[in-house]
Amino acid sequence: MSVRWGVLLLAVLWGAGAASAQQVPFTWDVPKVLEAVAMPGVMRADGIPVKLRSVKSAEKPQVILQHLVNRFEAAGFYIPPDKHRTQWLAEPALTALDTDRLISYTFALQPNRDGTTTVILGEANLGMARREQAAFAPVFPGGKDMMQSEMEGARTMTYLAEAEPGKVRDFYVAQLREAGFSETSEGTWRRNGEELRVAVRPVKPGSVAVIVLRRTTLENVRESDVREGPQPIRSQASAGKP
Repeated sequence: MSVRWGVLLLAVLWGAGAASAQQVPFTWDVPKVLEAVAMPGVMRADGIPVKLRSVKSAEKPQVILQHLVNRFEAAGFYIPPDKHRTQWLAEPALTALDTDRLISYTFALQPNRDGTTTVILGEANLGMARREQAAFAPVFPGGKDMMQSEMEGARTMTYLAEAEPGKVRDFYVAQLREAGFSETSEGTWRRNGEELRVAVRPVKPGSVAVIVLRRTTLENVRESDVREGPQPIRSQASAGKP
């Protein structure tokens, strides 16, 4: 999972407020859609079922923004005032809440160089939340706004930390080595059949987003092209050299 998707999940879960609703299930309606990409299945983020997808539109961000706000208002959703909103993304984003169904709806707009707009759409079913398990990997001291998600056998942990990227990376090097992990490549750690991938990305000066992905691996795979990836093609000049 990319940092952008992780931060969007935080936005989906933190954007909920209180008050009003509708009887007919809400459906997204983005103008001038060119293509759509959906993440398969439903993931759980902090125990809350979440659906994510993105569409590319030929319309401008300002037009899409107003259109979706009008859709939220027509549906009777609660839209929190500006002072109660948390802006996780640099791009325009907004969350509204269907308080009858306890489903929050979030969209984020990303202008593209070709004049199109990528619209990321998220739905979080707060009414079906279940208690989340404890963190499956070490958390940098002072880490906050932690969120865990699970999908297709992989688990992801995302949180924010007030620290420089190098300090957070050093923390994971020490913690994971002590836990018996070996670093197979930068940011990728293995222990028996378990793999952890740690990504640290600056959010603003002195603050980073940390994403940890956990999955199981097949230890009996021996082929080098699987374990090590494709190998570089040797030139004719060096083909005969050992």
